[in-house]
Amino acid sequence: MKHPSLKTRQLIVLLVDIAILYLCLFIVLVIRNLAIPDTARLVTHVRIFSVLFVGWVIIFYLLRLYALDIPFDSFKFATRLMLAVGISGALSITVFYSVPSLSISPKTVLLLFVFLSYWLILAWRRMFVQIMRYSPIKTRLGFIGCVDETKELLDALYAQSHLGFKPVFIYDECCTKDKLEIIDKIDDPPELKDSFERNSIKLIVLSDKAELSMEARRILFAQIEAGIRFMRFQDFYEMFLRRVPLGVISEAWFLERTDLQAKMFYSAIKRAADIVFAFFGLLFVLPFWPLLAIGIKISSKGPVFFKQIRLGKANKPFVIYKFRTMRVEQNRHEPTGKNDDRINALGAFYRKTRIDELPQLLNIIKGEMSFVGPRPERPELAEELEKAIPFYRQRHMIKPGITGWDQVSGEYHSPSIEDTYKKLQYDLYYLKNMSLALDVSIFFKTIITVLTAAGR
Repeated sequence: MKHPSLKTRQLIVLLVDIAILYLCLFIVLVIRNLAIPDTARLVTHVRIFSVLFVGWVIIFYLLRLYALDIPFDSFKFATRLMLAVGISGALSITVFYSVPSLSISPKTVLLLFVFLSYWLILAWRRMFVQIMRYSPIKTRLGFIGCVDETKELLDALYAQSHLGFKPVFIYDECCTKDKLEIIDKIDDPPELKDSFERNSIKLIVLSDKAELSMEARRILFAQIEAGIRFMRFQDFYEMFLRRVPLGVISEAWFLERTDLQAKMFYSAIKRAADIVFAFFGLLFVLPFWPLLAIGIKISSKGPVFFKQIRLGKANKPFVIYKFRTMRVEQNRHEPTGKNDDRINALGAFYRKTRIDELPQLLNIIKGEMSFVGPRPERPELAEELEKAIPFYRQRHMIKPGITGWDQVSGEYHSPSIEDTYKKLQYDLYYLKNMSLALDVSIFFKTIITVLTAAGR
């Protein structure tokens, strides 16, 4: 039996969510009146609430409640669902009290509905993820070739077993990786053939660095007739982890898959949107700047604004503007670290809420930055990182941004070589896949990150 695709599972979740919303409405009407509602009353409520449910589903989507990478039985999902239901309920109340022509004013019904819908949807989602996690119907896959990133990918596959992928074996005739006890290791062609016969393999993840004998090659070619799909390790890694595996890609792979010429039209639209939103955003926030400035002056000595040289598109330097969040005394302006003691109390709040980055609207209007893109780096630090990390220079092929794919990844990345390496994986993923859909996703993820004060 074929394992349902991610899109199919998302559709199932959506349809059941909608069914639960209508079920909650019916249950709440029964509770409110201690009787089954008559047809006229039920039809009236269904007609009006159906319009609200459209808004609920949109809010659920924007808050990534249909993203399957977050397990539905996790605390993170439960809190995000609570946020989504709270926002949806507040907007529903606003609609009822701002449109007096509506034939109902369900105060008690709406409050009961918000409470019940949260718990029923949460229970259904937990049940769904348990079914998917322990279902015998899996996309069983094998790895051909062993690289440094294999362990990282296997850990992610096991951690997100609810997505339906089941690693079965890894074949490499020269495998020396001792940290792969979590999967069967094969180095003999007859064993490889036997594994294909014993397991219903649906997908093979193939590394370019795999050293294969002629016999192993013949076995693999025979699997094409059996209907097994093949994916390059780089492509599967990127699809699953949503970042680029720097250690296994080549210049040719990167050049073949990065076509900025094809994105020129979207880049022009993005620039126009940057100007419009930055201009109106600046008009909206400017009246609050005096209050923010007073807070900065009270909290610590020094200027209101922080200015620093950063690298923009094509390695062109520019001056970035921020509200100052650090003390100036004994500050050698080294890269910011986690729990940096130079950050004052008000500055920590400004950083968590991204208020400190409001002056960068000026950088956007000037054309030095975009709303979405890689974070701009200091020239001297960029020079060091370029020597240590492959493809680092390529992140400057597009404009830097206030927010980006790395910033909404949910991980804190320090300026260290190790963290910058992972940060670059996200930056190159954005460079390679830049689109309206990805930018919109980053925008709403940023809102979630700000509301939950995460990732910084």
